[in-house]
Amino acid sequence: MRHLTLLFGALAASCCVAPLLADNTSLQSILINANGTTYTNESSVPGVNTGSWSGVTGLGTLTFTFNPGPGSYFFDVFFDHQLNLPFFNEFGTVLGAPSAGQSYEIGDSFASNIYPDVAAGGALSNTNSLPGQASNFNNACVGANCNGDFAAALGFSFTLAAGQQEVITFSVLHTDPGSGLRLKDTHPVDAANPTALALYISGSAAACDLTDPTCGGGGGGGNVPEPFSLVLLGTTVVVLMVAYRGRLSPSVK
Repeated sequence: MRHLTLLFGALAASCCVAPLLADNTSLQSILINANGTTYTNESSVPGVNTGSWSGVTGLGTLTFTFNPGPGSYFFDVFFDHQLNLPFFNEFGTVLGAPSAGQSYEIGDSFASNIYPDVAAGGALSNTNSLPGQASNFNNACVGANCNGDFAAALGFSFTLAAGQQEVITFSVLHTDPGSGLRLKDTHPVDAANPTALALYISGSAAACDLTDPTCGGGGGGGNVPEPFSLVLLGTTVVVLMVAYRGRLSPSVK
C-alpha cells in the first residue's frame, strides 16, 4: 500500500509541475472584422472553429466558414501577442509575399494605425512599421528603428458566387510554416531573456461549394487539451509503473 501511495503521489506531483514547462506566450487582444461586423472575442464569430486554438496563448489554428451569399467581401483579423517581458522589446519581419486578395500590416499595438485600420475594414496597408533591431529593453529607445509592442493583422478580400462559401484559416505558431506570407514577431535576447523567441502568423482563404462535404471548418468547438501535457502525463505514468514493478520483482543473482 505504501508503494501505491508513493506512486500516485508522484503522479499527482507531475501534474502540478507540468505548467512550469508551458509556453509563456499570451494573446493580449484580438479584433475580427467580418465585412464590417467587428468582434473582440474569436469564439463569438459565427462559423468559427476553435478546436485547434488556445484563446489564452493565442497559438494554434482559427478557421472561419463565411457564407453570407453571393457578393464581394473582406475578412480582417488583428492579433496582439506578448512573447516575453518586457513586452515592448519586439520587432516584426515580413516573410514571403501576399497572395491574390490577401493584405497585411505590422505595427506597434499602441503607436501605429494597425488597430484602427482593422476596425475600419477592407484592404490593409501591406506595411511593416515595426522593423526594429534597436533594443528597447529599458523603454528608452528613440527613433524609427526601435523595438516596440508587436501587433499584426491579416486580411482577405474575395468574391463568392451563388452556392459558395469562403473558408478562412489563420495559424499562429512558434515554427515557420516555410511558404506563403508569414508575419514574424521576434523578442530578441535581452537582459531578461537569454534566448530569442519568435512567432509566425499566416493564413489562407479559399472558396468552395456549399454542397461539398470536404469544404468548411466552422461550427464552433471548444479548445482541446494541450498535446504536450497529455504526452507528459502518459510518459510519467509509464516510468513510474516500470519503477514500481522493479521494486516488487525479486533480485536476480
